[in-house]
Amino acid sequence: MSLGRMKIVAACIAAVLSTTSVLSTNVAYASDSFDELERESKRVNMSQSEKKAQFHEWLDAYLSEYEAWREAYTKDIDQQRETLIDQWGSGELSDQTKHVEYAKDNTVKKVVDYENNTAVVSVLVDADGNVDQSTLPKDKIEIDGQVIELTKAEKRIDVVDYSAEQEKKEKAFIVDHVYAQMQELDVQAERLIRSGTGVPDSFIYERAHNKKLELLASAKTRIEALSAQFKQKRLALGIPEPVVAVINTPTSPAKPEAKPAVKPTVVAEKPVKETTVVVAKTESTDVAEVAASTSAPAIAGKAVEVKKPVDAEKAVVAKKPVVEPSVVAEKPAVAAKPEKKIVSYTVKLPENALKSRASTFQPLVEKESERWDVEAALVMAIMHSESSFRPDAKSHVPAYGLMQVVPTSAGHDVNKQVHNIDAPMKADDLYVPPFNVEAGTAYLNILNTRYLRSITNEESRMYCVIAAYNTGAGNVARAFNADRSTNIRKAAHMINAMTPDEVYEHMINNLPYDETKNYLKKVSGRIALY
Repeated sequence: MSLGRMKIVAACIAAVLSTTSVLSTNVAYASDSFDELERESKRVNMSQSEKKAQFHEWLDAYLSEYEAWREAYTKDIDQQRETLIDQWGSGELSDQTKHVEYAKDNTVKKVVDYENNTAVVSVLVDADGNVDQSTLPKDKIEIDGQVIELTKAEKRIDVVDYSAEQEKKEKAFIVDHVYAQMQELDVQAERLIRSGTGVPDSFIYERAHNKKLELLASAKTRIEALSAQFKQKRLALGIPEPVVAVINTPTSPAKPEAKPAVKPTVVAEKPVKETTVVVAKTESTDVAEVAASTSAPAIAGKAVEVKKPVDAEKAVVAKKPVVEPSVVAEKPAVAAKPEKKIVSYTVKLPENALKSRASTFQPLVEKESERWDVEAALVMAIMHSESSFRPDAKSHVPAYGLMQVVPTSAGHDVNKQVHNIDAPMKADDLYVPPFNVEAGTAYLNILNTRYLRSITNEESRMYCVIAAYNTGAGNVARAFNADRSTNIRKAAHMINAMTPDEVYEHMINNLPYDETKNYLKKVSGRIALY
């Protein structure tokens, strides 16, 4: 065959293949279109209840995406802490006001505590005193671009601790972490209700309640794993398990017609306060116990709560006599032969360090406060309390940046109401100061002018805005509503009948979370600084 004929044949084949490809594409497109039309037809013919169920299913799947990410994030934190506890006896990690950095196979640790304005450099060495001089810090260290002299550092030596007391401290991290995440579930539920999605409040509350129970169950598992780790370390190091001695007062069976022979439990002088276990934390609360006893159903239209007396140990038992235990005495656990010790050097940061960081962001704050009609002093006080003016701050919730914005709650609110974007913010964006300060200040404006606008007194409303920035407007309402509902308009009737000082004191005594009570104290106390 000649070259010319070969070219003609090749052209014909190419044309046929091209036509076949186009026809195939058109057929596939038509098939997809028919499938889409069929799905739409089915949707149109659905009953109202079926459409509602389908939307609920979609919403649940949408929220579950974030929750799956949060679970993976929590698992990563626990893995990091497990490794660190094996070495240091403590799983210390960075948070919003503290930067923790490890080096040389985790044998050197630098902790910059911006809240207390201190820096600690610690070195893990053999307990027999053979210190590797190369691992010790030199005369100077650099922190945030400033050189800090170590010549006047306070030196301290501690044995790596696996005592019951240290175990309790590590458990406290898990408890605090869980309560912070539960608090975000409250804020998320409130945001969904205010978004007007059409989803019944009862569905949103019940879902939040169930997710809280899941968090509590996971906390129980996390605490059990931590206890097992400490027990294993004590066993390996020859440290005896702590012994708790409880001597019960002997008692004889009570007769129906006679008074009980044993002394009843002490009656609390003040009325026993009832609070929510799901959202409230006291010093004696153990997540494992809470998880085991949490079983109340959701209540439509109200915040779902599981109730338990805060002072349960002081409650009077009327039906039968109670054996009163003696004071619990814990014997200290001492290592047979300590394996490692920690040499630490503590220095104070320059007194002007915080002021210097604050001044960096003052112009940006003034710009955004004017734009959103929010007092610049309030924004600065919140930024001080949230991150100590650190753009790269990150909490374990997690929240990000200078004003510790949570992408899925406050971030989503600002995106939807300000930027007309119905989606969470991106974490990377929140590390950018102008973006973060805009988001945080805009959210303060939303709280002040929309969510809490029914509060008439400006000072009272400011206190409520501060608390709501931390815990959501719904939890502020719970502090005032007798039925613990999240209806802020209902709560406003009580708030408007109080003086600002009374509003402040009432929240300090009745807010669901201890963290928020402390937050309100810190922020309101720091406003005068700016």
